[in-house]
Amino acid sequence: MSGSATPRLFRGLFDDASLFPPASLAMADAVSGHIRHQAAWYSETSGPFVCGDAKITELSAALIAAGASELELAVVLPGGVSTLSAAVDAVAADPRLRLRAIEIPIGKVDGAPEATVAAVEALAAALDEVPLAGATAFLEIPARHLTADAITVAADHRYKVKLRTGGVTADAFPDEAILAGCLTTLAAQWQPFKCTAGLHHAVRHRAADTGFEHHGFLNVLLAVAAALDDASVEEVAEVLADQDAAGVAAAVSELDSETADAVRGLFTSFGTCSTDEPIADLVTLGLVSKD
Repeated sequence: MSGSATPRLFRGLFDDASLFPPASLAMADAVSGHIRHQAAWYSETSGPFVCGDAKITELSAALIAAGASELELAVVLPGGVSTLSAAVDAVAADPRLRLRAIEIPIGKVDGAPEATVAAVEALAAALDEVPLAGATAFLEIPARHLTADAITVAADHRYKVKLRTGGVTADAFPDEAILAGCLTTLAAQWQPFKCTAGLHHAVRHRAADTGFEHHGFLNVLLAVAAALDDASVEEVAEVLADQDAAGVAAAVSELDSETADAVRGLFTSFGTCSTDEPIADLVTLGLVSKD
């Protein structure tokens, strides 16, 4: 990878979700950390600050205390679309906040593909009724229920997909086969998406404290590249399962600029509760440098 491609591949990749588990930082600490990331040598990798809709007022107070003049914001609405209008109004009331994204789960669905499509259609229709002031809307669809038809509905409404790649329980982590199926389907339809949770480190690994198998964000980047190159679901799953850090880093370093652009055109970002961890991994693997 050329020197110009490296920042391109990682630019805006890390959405700051430090308010969320497992970090669960207090608002003041999360805001000060985000300000630090935005001013650091790796600032181009830092995306918007992710905040639940119930904490927007608390966020505004923390910005006053921190003396911050502006903050790009992604608002998560865990309770669904019913609080969307109030959240958009709360952001608009604070001139320092720049609404960049809205993230809403479609809710619980049964195993029937038709139920998922119906849930996506209902949420998209509700979103259509609320002016988002140019913000991007991400519809969180459970990885196990993501289908081509559900993606088509989201795309028809000009909304993007959010995939949950981890959480606080083992069943929140989709295995390689499930995630590979999602990535190949998204790539086949050229549907942009973001990921959330679980991607704490660059390369796939088993967490020592929980025993959970975590996907690596570099694995996901390479898996998207493979999917765009018409790899099979099984081949993409093999990329996701690779735990050879040196080999994964070497493969990433060999991506050319055109491929990097295509990959990031699909894989827009992921929420991480600690921007420091992925940056440290990239430095250790020799993929970014302060100098």
